[in-house]
Amino acid sequence: MEPEQKFPMLPFDPNQNNNILSIAAGKGGTGKSFLAASLGIYIADQNKNEVLLIDADLGGPNLHTFLGVKEAELDLGHFITNRVANLQETVIFTPFKNLHLIKGTDNVFFTANLNYNKKLKLLRHIKAFDDKRIIIDIGTGTSYNCIDFFLFSNPGILVVNPEPTSVENAYYFLKTCIIRILKLVIDFFGIHDLMKKIAEQITDTSKSIYSFLNEVISYDKFYAEIIHSTLLRFKPCLIINKTRNPSDILLGKTMAEVVQKYLVIDMDFIGSIPFDDRVHSSIKEYKPFLLQYPDSDASRSIRSIADKLLEKNRI
Repeated sequence: MEPEQKFPMLPFDPNQNNNILSIAAGKGGTGKSFLAASLGIYIADQNKNEVLLIDADLGGPNLHTFLGVKEAELDLGHFITNRVANLQETVIFTPFKNLHLIKGTDNVFFTANLNYNKKLKLLRHIKAFDDKRIIIDIGTGTSYNCIDFFLFSNPGILVVNPEPTSVENAYYFLKTCIIRILKLVIDFFGIHDLMKKIAEQITDTSKSIYSFLNEVISYDKFYAEIIHSTLLRFKPCLIINKTRNPSDILLGKTMAEVVQKYLVIDMDFIGSIPFDDRVHSSIKEYKPFLLQYPDSDASRSIRSIADKLLEKNRI
């Protein structure tokens, strides 16, 4: 049997959802919501298909602010609490052509992990928007909410700033994604006894996934091959935001190489966005930076990244 025939059907299989893109960050302040709004505005303007932005940053939503949308009668929380039966009912218009929004909920109750069945229901309803391009702005950190939304999309885009804390948190975010995938594979094949022997290798933050795979090989080459092949299907994208010099831009390539070496996955570095202090003023004025300063280097970089995603049919 060929390796590609051995793959488990993961509940959050990124290879199934070609119209869904998610944007994540290992820590706050990287600019993921700014990027989500900007990509949404540009892609909606360039294509005939409608774009739907979903603010899934449960407990701390602000995507609407970047679009100049201040109020919404219904939001994601109304669907999660069953006050509306269909996610479609929470979709609202934005001031921009072909662009719609599902506003996030700021109820602190939703900062905890969603009930598993509620999460599956939400993901099913998101998949039902098969006539739209979907961009999900997910929360920061490594909760199951964030990880599962990231794995659900194709692709997941990780936004990183050129500073040590952001890089470290991004690496940890990716490793947590991989651990989530490994646990799904373990449950699918029922190989818990095998994994008990090397459990420390999975969770020890000082150990690489490469080391973990070598350990699995020493016990069972068959399952090592399956795990390795499954991980190769996880192909996140990387954007370095707020760059100030050439070394910041080179960080993207370096990170992709480190991730491939130690986490055994291919990460596609799709571009960098230079720092522009006018972003802050545009947010205060409730005006999208991309439209307010279309000739800025940052806006040109965002359009280039969006074009690259469209050309690769990644959204």
